[in-house]
Amino acid sequence: MRHSLGLALLLHGLVTSDRDVLEEARDAFGTALLDAGRAGGDRPEWAWEAEIRSAYIRAVLWAKWQDQGHGAAAEVELAALLAEPDALDRLSPVYLDIFGRLLYERAAHRDDPQGRDRGIMLLRRAVAEWRPEHDGNVTAAALLLATFQQIRHQDDPDPSRLQDIVRGASLAMADEELDPESVQLARMMLAWARHGLEEMGLHAETEGLPEQPGFEELRDMFTAMFVTEEDRNLVDLGERSDFPGIYRDMGGDRRRMAILDEGFARLDALSPDNEFRPRLAAMLLSQLVVLDPNNTDVGADRKQRLLDIVLEHGRVDPDWDRHAQAVVGAARLRDEMAGSGARMDEVLAHFDRAAATGAGDTAIPEVAFARLLARTHRGQTVGAADDLEAAAEAWRQLRDMPHISDYMRRMMDAQLAGMDAQNAAQRGDLAAVDRHIATVLEAHASLDPEDTSRIQLWTSLENALMNRDELARSLGAPLAPPPPGRPTVDTLRREAARLPRSHRAWVLGDNGISRFGRAMRNRDADALADAVTLLREAHDLAEEDSDSRLRYGHCLASAHCVLSEMLPTPHLRRSHLAKGIALFEKAFEQVKGPEHRLYAPVGLSLGRAYRTRDDLGRGDRAEGRRIGLEALRGHAWAALLQSGTAHAAQAAAQATSTALEVAGWCLRDNVPEEAVQALDACRGLVLHAATTSTTVPERLVAAGHIDLAEQWRAAGAGDPLSAAGGGPTLPSELRRRVLAALTAGDVSQERLLDPPTPREIADALRALRKDALVYLVPASEDGGGTAVVVTNGGDVHAVPLPNLTEVAAPLKEYAPAGTYARDAGPRPGGETAAPGGRDGGREGGRDGGPERDLGPVPGFATGEYGSQGARVDTPTLRKQLERLCGWAWYAAMRPLFAEFPEPRAGRVPRLVLVPMGALGLVPWHAAWEQGDDGRRRYALQAAEISYAASARLLCEVAARPAVAHSGAALVVGNPTGDLHYAGEEADAVQRAFYPRGQFLGRRGSGPADGAGSPQEVLSWLRKGGEDEGGVLHLACHAVVAENAPRSAYLALHQGELSAEELTEAVSDGSRGHLGLVLLAACRSHVSGRGHNEAYTLATAFLVSGARSVIGSLWPVPDDATSVLMYLTHHYLRTGGEPPAKALRRAQLWMLDPDRDRSAELPAELADRVRHIDPDDLSAWAGFTHLGQ
Repeated sequence: MRHSLGLALLLHGLVTSDRDVLEEARDAFGTALLDAGRAGGDRPEWAWEAEIRSAYIRAVLWAKWQDQGHGAAAEVELAALLAEPDALDRLSPVYLDIFGRLLYERAAHRDDPQGRDRGIMLLRRAVAEWRPEHDGNVTAAALLLATFQQIRHQDDPDPSRLQDIVRGASLAMADEELDPESVQLARMMLAWARHGLEEMGLHAETEGLPEQPGFEELRDMFTAMFVTEEDRNLVDLGERSDFPGIYRDMGGDRRRMAILDEGFARLDALSPDNEFRPRLAAMLLSQLVVLDPNNTDVGADRKQRLLDIVLEHGRVDPDWDRHAQAVVGAARLRDEMAGSGARMDEVLAHFDRAAATGAGDTAIPEVAFARLLARTHRGQTVGAADDLEAAAEAWRQLRDMPHISDYMRRMMDAQLAGMDAQNAAQRGDLAAVDRHIATVLEAHASLDPEDTSRIQLWTSLENALMNRDELARSLGAPLAPPPPGRPTVDTLRREAARLPRSHRAWVLGDNGISRFGRAMRNRDADALADAVTLLREAHDLAEEDSDSRLRYGHCLASAHCVLSEMLPTPHLRRSHLAKGIALFEKAFEQVKGPEHRLYAPVGLSLGRAYRTRDDLGRGDRAEGRRIGLEALRGHAWAALLQSGTAHAAQAAAQATSTALEVAGWCLRDNVPEEAVQALDACRGLVLHAATTSTTVPERLVAAGHIDLAEQWRAAGAGDPLSAAGGGPTLPSELRRRVLAALTAGDVSQERLLDPPTPREIADALRALRKDALVYLVPASEDGGGTAVVVTNGGDVHAVPLPNLTEVAAPLKEYAPAGTYARDAGPRPGGETAAPGGRDGGREGGRDGGPERDLGPVPGFATGEYGSQGARVDTPTLRKQLERLCGWAWYAAMRPLFAEFPEPRAGRVPRLVLVPMGALGLVPWHAAWEQGDDGRRRYALQAAEISYAASARLLCEVAARPAVAHSGAALVVGNPTGDLHYAGEEADAVQRAFYPRGQFLGRRGSGPADGAGSPQEVLSWLRKGGEDEGGVLHLACHAVVAENAPRSAYLALHQGELSAEELTEAVSDGSRGHLGLVLLAACRSHVSGRGHNEAYTLATAFLVSGARSVIGSLWPVPDDATSVLMYLTHHYLRTGGEPPAKALRRAQLWMLDPDRDRSAELPAELADRVRHIDPDDLSAWAGFTHLGQ
């Protein structure tokens, strides 16, 4: 009765998958056997069945609930039960199947070959006796038989094992409901076994079986098994606790090494002319990602042998060559991604050849995907933004192709969202960063908890959050809340252990970096210690000399240095600082030169650490300065490398703070000559990249690189000016090769990467007839405000300016946005400005008049009227300027003027100012003090003041031959039709001073030579080389858009002309030869790419070849600008003055209350003079001079 009860419970427990019922059934069998033993007499006939069913229940509990205790007990019980006579004949196939699985697992766990074979024997018998109508589907048992025999064949190559594989795989493939992944597995095992039998000269039954798959199909099936399925990543190197023996045999190190050894043995046995030899080599190469996931088991020599075999056959078989190039490219891609990435260009060349020889082939998408990965990695390691953009665009084209699974599509979207978040953070777009982070979070939440991709996506998420919070702090925005489910350090280690070595290093290292950042901000020594542990583990895991090892070494060194500041004990502080310096020194030695993207950050960190140690005996201060100055060359390289203006600006974004810090070191150490080098090293790098591009072909030819010069010209071929809006045409890959060629020698490298010396600056100043170049440096954590002066005699000295700071209230509250432009409609609460008149609502003569502006200055409020037309409390522009320029006198100009002799009759000091940071917004020539007579004394009355983006650009412009005006001119006035005064001004200028010149736009009266479109302007610029000394006058709107692809542009007739187009248009060296450009437009000398880049419409024209440019700092009033511009031309043409002096004379005339109003002004302009207040700075002080 108890035995029958146990049998009923067993059946019920199996049907309902109820573990408790199964345990109760086993207890019933045990009780029945115990009662029978107590009763005495003969052993009942059902006793063996009760014992075997009890063991069966243990096996089920092991298989379904991974209960290893029951598994071990079942193995012990089966040893006795199966030893009885005819025991196997009495077992059903279902019992044989599960007992075979259990015995194989237990034997595999202790690495027992004979035990494995006992399990296989049971499985073979189960498959042979299986009756589907009674026992159900045989597929699982058949697949396991084939799998286990394939594993054992590595150690015991018995032909009977191959026959079992053929039988098991064939039965599995006959199952019409078998999932596609298992079908591929079965077919691949079948092909492998048949090939093995053929090599032994034996015949395999093939009736009803599919044809032997070809090489490509076999390779694809193998790859699909290990890469992805719909819901998770199958590459998992972690230890499994459920079936560790089977897992170790099927996917562990022993199994992988056995497959590798067998593969190489077969390769060695093939003759060089065997057509299967290159295919086998290619298969081994393509599967190293699975067979050698840590890239440690196959040595460099064996791998190179595989590469040579594959490529050698491609030379004699063009049809094979595409496959060869793709396989070799993929293998080398993996090595480069785990290593330094220095030879990624060669990897991409393989993919290019594969695609070129396989047009229309179905394998091309896979090549395109591998190429995408290569360009992404190259972009990350060398800092080439165009590579990252190209990779993202390639993915957009690939993602909807049918061979891309939903899983892969979701993972790639998330990975690219992580990179997009970083790019958006660099652009300052917090909203975009949050959108991309949401994409990563959504993908992470969708993954199976056991998916190894989950921890990798989390790492991308942490990187994005770190960049997001850095941006939020700079904007004063709230930090992101901690994401739910942040893993502990132990969880990170456990999950990372399931990944290949290079991926494991990335997960540990990048999570260490993000944790280091949080711990440093929170001054949490314990959390910082955890970060150090993760970084050290990642550093040790990464390959020697790899990019990852350098990065984690740099961060680990930084963490040690931070700990040296936080720990209370002196000897611990010294110990951590010493460890940090040692790691920094090793990293700086490994990065070798400025071409490495980590050269600048590692060098700066090492310089800081030396100066923190401050060991007089080692000369730490001087050595820190030297290395800091060297590190700045890395920023110059990064900017020169980029493929376009926007990319160069992004690369230079971190340069300014670095340069100012190093300059602060130099000033504190009283070495102003080195401060000049630091200040200019990272100033105007985008402009430097543009000017360098123009001379590249000549430099290459002179250095003997004629082929590279031709490639450069070809990449920028065509009509650069007329195609200016088409974006960058010179890829960073070409730039990198060119830079390497041009910086091969120390002298060449200095010319490209180092700023001019004080002696070179002095030569340029004398050529320009200037007295001094003055850097205005605001106060910072590294020192107080300073004027660093370079005289035309080459002397350098520093002038302390303690009140010169970017947080001074007059500068901090300065918001020069003004009012709405005329074409934007009437001002709320005011009158509509008549085309030729003045707004009746203006205050003090300046507020409310029409302006040549289409938006606010970047980084400032919208001005007197908000974006919705509501009144705000911002003072008027006139009041802001009065306050700002009054501060400018006392903060800088008065102490600076004290350094120069009193002005002689007819000769005032001629200064060129380089204002750093936000100081670039200040019109220093309009700084003023109240005189004893109650009248203002302005800086431009005491000196002739010009401005420069950098000493680099100043020297470059100074070297251009001076040209006399030939009469050629292009005057553009009111091309958009909404600036009537601009049209009258331009009309008067052209008729009075350039009668032979062209006029585009809308005159005050009479016909024009054209409407003033961008193409018309570009067409005239293209002819600039034919007529030296031409003049370009642009009276129109201008727009500045912070960090936009077109950061500043002129609004012309039915189109725009941007600063980026002007600089990129001259990338092939076809520079113009303009004598002067007058930008009578709003904010034409305001940078949309950060103050220290000084990248404006004005400097763009300098880069394009102009000798002199005049531009404005704020939304200039239309009427006063018309008078000022006319007067500037008057002094240029009738007075013969150089541009700087002509502008100064015009501005002096404007601010003179006793000015002569009969200065040959046309009637329509003369009428406006009486409305212009001399002390209204907004009327005349906005215009600045740059260049000769």
